[in-house]
Amino acid sequence: MTRTFWLLGALLTLAGCKTGATASFPVGVEVSVDASELSLPEALRDGSTIASVPCGPMGMCPTSAEAPITCEAGVCDPAPRTVSLLVGEVDIDEAAGDVGEIFDSIDTLKIDDVTYRIEANTLTVPTTELEIFWGPVTAVGIDESMGVRRLGVMPALAAGATGEGQVVLDAAGSAALTQYFESTSHEFRFFVRTTIDLEPGQPWPEGRLEAAVRMAITLEGSLL
Repeated sequence: MTRTFWLLGALLTLAGCKTGATASFPVGVEVSVDASELSLPEALRDGSTIASVPCGPMGMCPTSAEAPITCEAGVCDPAPRTVSLLVGEVDIDEAAGDVGEIFDSIDTLKIDDVTYRIEANTLTVPTTELEIFWGPVTAVGIDESMGVRRLGVMPALAAGATGEGQVVLDAAGSAALTQYFESTSHEFRFFVRTTIDLEPGQPWPEGRLEAAVRMAITLEGSLL
């Protein structure tokens, strides 16, 4: 009740004698990347490392539908793997809660910033940049033909690294999200994508990365 009252007071102060009002609050999703997504064949395992298996004239590489293996400089080398995952859905009207009930209409949305925090990272291998995408709730993967657009990028992470920081926003993707909010729907689906390049002699891929991504947004509309 106290929180609702404070928000109402803030909105009325912003609105004054006008019908327009703004409200800012965070929404977010949880991101999880598991090493099991990499699916290396056990024939490439040497204890806790990726084995250096000879190939070419000396032998053939093990095959894997999920993880192509190529012969590089006489050694079997897993091809870089791109991991794409659905991480969650957000209904802005529902996320607004009590704030949304104060508006007569919500006209537009502005993304103020996006931050991330690595909650846990037991991955034994590094990742490249982790891209964050948004799309309609009908999207089933990262596919521009389904209306999916890139929202921003998190930096590459070393094995076991944690920390927090800013997501570098994609200006076009952010603007497209606002336009979609205004013209189509207040519900969104979010995806992440990263590439992991495994090398012979590296630790065997194990563990899990868990991160929280928070988007600070401002809604604009008219009061009841």
